[in-house]
Amino acid sequence: MDTLSYKYGNSLYLNITNRCMMACPYCIKQKWAGKFRGDSLNLSKEPTSQEVINSIIDPLKYNEIVFCGYGDALIRLEEVKEIATWIKSKGGKVRINTAGLANKFHNRNILPELKGLIDVISVSLNGSTPQEHNKFNNPMFKEKSFDAIIDFIKLAKNYIPIVIVTAVELPELDTKKIKQIANSLGVTFRSRQYLDEYEEN
Repeated sequence: MDTLSYKYGNSLYLNITNRCMMACPYCIKQKWAGKFRGDSLNLSKEPTSQEVINSIIDPLKYNEIVFCGYGDALIRLEEVKEIATWIKSKGGKVRINTAGLANKFHNRNILPELKGLIDVISVSLNGSTPQEHNKFNNPMFKEKSFDAIIDFIKLAKNYIPIVIVTAVELPELDTKKIKQIANSLGVTFRSRQYLDEYEEN
């Protein structure tokens, strides 16, 4: 049976797609052979919104519900909106972790559609220039991706209460430069541990 939701800490994470706009070689999707601390996050098929909702049961049991599996949930924008609408109707808090390329992927600004549904959006930015970002992340849109992500972050501030830029502490990546970018954009920065060795829990 596919893992559609999994608990980590005091949050519940939703795994609604394995598709992503990046093919990062350092991603634990590759490094951990599809498992996350004992849970296989490989999907045999993408779940319906109702199937994901059924797996949540009670949003108030968790500090927040996070769209974060082995893909970028914003590829499935309509399902995100349906699921988030249900979570908010139950009084839950919603966060999305994303590569920040949804506007370029959908060829429109999708952020107004998330207003009132998403409390926090966390945008991964592993690179401080278009060239560096392309080198580390293998993004779908190559070196055009970096500027698209920056634009996405700027726009997100107009629709999402909390916008966070994150960077993985990779060897050879200067996260201080990425923090400076986040500061210049007026958003929060958070570094993330580089998970190299597989962890069971």
